[in-house]
Amino acid sequence: MTTPVTTTATTKTVLHDSDHNVSHAGNDGISSLSWSPAANFLVSTNWDSGVRCWEVKEQNRQITSQPKAQVNHENKAPVLCSAFSSDGSTVFTGGADNTVRMWTLGQTPSNNAPSKIGVHASPVKSVGFINSTNLVVSGGWDNFLKFWDVRQENPVMQIELPDKCHDLNIANSLLVVACNGRHIISYDVSNEPREHTK
Repeated sequence: MTTPVTTTATTKTVLHDSDHNVSHAGNDGISSLSWSPAANFLVSTNWDSGVRCWEVKEQNRQITSQPKAQVNHENKAPVLCSAFSSDGSTVFTGGADNTVRMWTLGQTPSNNAPSKIGVHASPVKSVGFINSTNLVVSGGWDNFLKFWDVRQENPVMQIELPDKCHDLNIANSLLVVACNGRHIISYDVSNEPREHTK
């Protein structure tokens, strides 16, 4: 738990014994955090175009984090979202460069940028991984939900949304999407995605 301490010029954060700050957290705001489902890896996306990974450990009630790697979206575009594959080996990201990207942990991509697997007409605000079909889903400010097979250049399916996507989440075969205008839509994604409720 942190306690803000106000001084005359700035606000400081005082860390308690059980708190921990990760090192090398970036030069601008953090836009998303994702835990690996398979290991103690934490990934952040940042407005400075960075996607960073740390290995987090706890021993004797002390938490430590070790920076493992960093990649960047091209053209210094802010990265807005992240999600892991079900086995924790791959991180998917989306950003203000209108792309959906893939980074296999443990590999350094050429030019240090994750591989582009998809494109929207506007920034990509949210990504997820559907375990039952091994598809990546992305929601953009272009009012589209797109489903990607990482082996193909074009989406395997896309659904027009009533407005900009602000977030999405997946639990088993249920995908829930939050859009501008207070729209919350759920989809059954056990096979081909179909609208469940609005």
